[in-house]
Amino acid sequence: MEEPSDDENFEPTPKKIKRDWLNSYCYSNKAMGMMKKMGYEDDKGLGKSNQGRLEPVIAVQQDGRRGFGLKLDTVHWSAGKWDPNCEDLEIPEPVIWLKIEGKNCGAYTLDELMAHMVTGPRKLSLDDETLFCDPEILDHILKAKTVFDDLNDTEKRRARSRCNPFETIRSSIFLNRAAVKMANIDSICEYMFTEPRDPQGNTLLGHNELLYFADICAGPGGFSEYVLYRKSWEAKGFGFTLRGANDFKLERFFAASPESFDAFYGDKDDGNIFDPSNQDSLNNYIRKHTPHGVHFAMADGGFSVEGQENIQEILSKQLYLCQFVTALKILRVNGSFVCKLFDLFTPFSVGLVYLMYKCFNQIAIIKPNSSRPANSERYIVCKNKMPETDAITNYFSTINHILLEQSEKQPEEQLDVIELYNRKEMLEDEHFMRYIIDSNNAIGNKQIVGLRKIAAFAQNLELKEPRHSEVRQECLKCWALPDKLRQAPEVKTTDRLLEELLRDWSKDRAWLNVPALELNGRTPLQNSILNVSDWHFMPIGRGEININGCTLFLCKSRGNLLRYTEHRKWELVESSFNVQPRSIFFGEIVFEYSGEGRTSQCVSALHIMDAICLGGIDIRRRPFLERVALCMKYARSLNKPFKKERTCGAIRCKPIFRLQDMSRFFNAMRPYVLKDNSQRFGYTLDDQRFLVPGGIIIFCELTMNFVTAYSKSHQQIYYFNTITRESQFKEQIEPRRFNEVFASFRHSYTRRHLWKWTSTLQVEEHATEENPKILYRSNFEKFIQRKLMSNPN
Repeated sequence: MEEPSDDENFEPTPKKIKRDWLNSYCYSNKAMGMMKKMGYEDDKGLGKSNQGRLEPVIAVQQDGRRGFGLKLDTVHWSAGKWDPNCEDLEIPEPVIWLKIEGKNCGAYTLDELMAHMVTGPRKLSLDDETLFCDPEILDHILKAKTVFDDLNDTEKRRARSRCNPFETIRSSIFLNRAAVKMANIDSICEYMFTEPRDPQGNTLLGHNELLYFADICAGPGGFSEYVLYRKSWEAKGFGFTLRGANDFKLERFFAASPESFDAFYGDKDDGNIFDPSNQDSLNNYIRKHTPHGVHFAMADGGFSVEGQENIQEILSKQLYLCQFVTALKILRVNGSFVCKLFDLFTPFSVGLVYLMYKCFNQIAIIKPNSSRPANSERYIVCKNKMPETDAITNYFSTINHILLEQSEKQPEEQLDVIELYNRKEMLEDEHFMRYIIDSNNAIGNKQIVGLRKIAAFAQNLELKEPRHSEVRQECLKCWALPDKLRQAPEVKTTDRLLEELLRDWSKDRAWLNVPALELNGRTPLQNSILNVSDWHFMPIGRGEININGCTLFLCKSRGNLLRYTEHRKWELVESSFNVQPRSIFFGEIVFEYSGEGRTSQCVSALHIMDAICLGGIDIRRRPFLERVALCMKYARSLNKPFKKERTCGAIRCKPIFRLQDMSRFFNAMRPYVLKDNSQRFGYTLDDQRFLVPGGIIIFCELTMNFVTAYSKSHQQIYYFNTITRESQFKEQIEPRRFNEVFASFRHSYTRRHLWKWTSTLQVEEHATEENPKILYRSNFEKFIQRKLMSNPN
């Protein structure tokens, strides 16, 4: 790689120049003839003594109103300082952790912390902020930044793109570069965000628990797109950002589907993170969904500081503060946090970091490779939140109130918070101070090299960065991202999508049309249910609306939900449900009620019972109860029960009961008075709405030839093959024979039973009638008791 020339006659080569024009044999014959008549000879300069230049003057693209040939002294000086040997690439980049030492957050009180606060006139310069870095490094950074005052935006962008070895990665498959940065950070931090663990290495996720996260100051949503790309509907995100031009662009999420993302804008509905009521309302909203708080939070706030780049840290101080305090409010114990910062030279910023260091098990300040080396951007990663952070959280909130109050005053009357924590005490913490100084110096040196490299590339248009392709491939592999371009999801025909989702079940689709066995009397019951312990049931609706009915649903694309009709066709569901594409499941659309009598209201809801594929995740051959549990998790991820303005119907997985617990189900129901003054038995759902059942649908969890039995000697369940008379405990079943015992979706679907209630009399506790075509509750419960007595499990 060439270094910029110091020759004052050096002419930069424009991007579009054809270098072979400099070779004489490329001139036209006519031009060469004219030149030779005037005395031109190959490889000799023009002029009496051949003292002229050997090549023509190169046409350089003119930017702005700058004069031709103008030399920019600052650019020239900075470019001359660039040394290619100082650029050090590490893939993956190391992460140096700072583990908490000394007293932690629980040892502080609000009064004690308030004594640390120092106020004074607002600073507008970083020139003397050398307490937390090498003074020479700070001076070089500020000088290198001033170079860009002499370059226009086009020159800066072109030079930056050409010189940054990581530039061609761009946004990869995502909406923007922020998503790639999050992929980079997650990777080098051993996936601590998408696979969260406690300090002992145990997973933070409970059984079938969603991964809850928050994305603060995050529009248009790149961080969240990455998390949903990695976790799909197994994660549920809460977004908070300013409304307007920088709002979330969920419709542009191509790498992931945004159905499990819930944008919230606070009590003021404006997304202003500085507003304390917005912070608190976000916390309250999140804890309605997950009382313990989110597993991790991300913050990517920033704003334009054009012309004030050297004091970006000062201008961003309140943004830092509000992102930190919001994270502390919404995180659960052992939760983690990542936040974008800029320079960390002032006592205010370092004090913030110091107090966050006291709130977490460990922190790290990193400059990921995906962050352009010439900017001051860096990220603080806080791992495993400690308990008892209330004092520091309240202190941060108090500081924010002070800053808001001061902003209401006239400029000449305003005071600023200069320090959050006594600098003398921070200096005594040698462990922390060494870390901050080393971090600032390391990132500062990298930034200086990056800035000088841009200057060199802006001055010399012939310079090239040869490692673009190699670096791109290595980084994408390290971050577990595909090496392909971003593209919109393909909208496939119904038949083609069914072939993909049904796979080997697609060739013969006759099973789709198998009706449920209706239990119209006692005879079907006796003949079809051998062991009640193997069967489970779910309540279904009454068929109040014409699209009601238990059937298969297919989500082709966003907002494109189809249902399988009795005419064996797929038709569009007109009601709006927030279902993730590439899902095929068995369910029904029902009315859910709230209130009674004249105040009774009903809304349509989508109830899922069983599934083949959820958001592209194939679950068809998992055991029945495991599939139902995943359907519950899927519905929790997509449903937004606390949204003020709900534009989509509710989604939930139906409540499931063991058949032998039928009496418990009926005892849980109570009479409700509907709007027409009719009285119906209703089952209360988990959000105080209720369903008026019109029957139950019954599924078997085992295949046709198997039943469960109880071994008294081993005191556990075993599985008995009624054909071969063989018995096996669950741990004895070979993986390849697992599906011979446990029913796949197709097995459960084709063997389902339906008990429809044609009158309320059928479900009254002691009602009965000698009618062979009607099955009463009392008949069913007696049948269950007889079966349990003959085959107790």
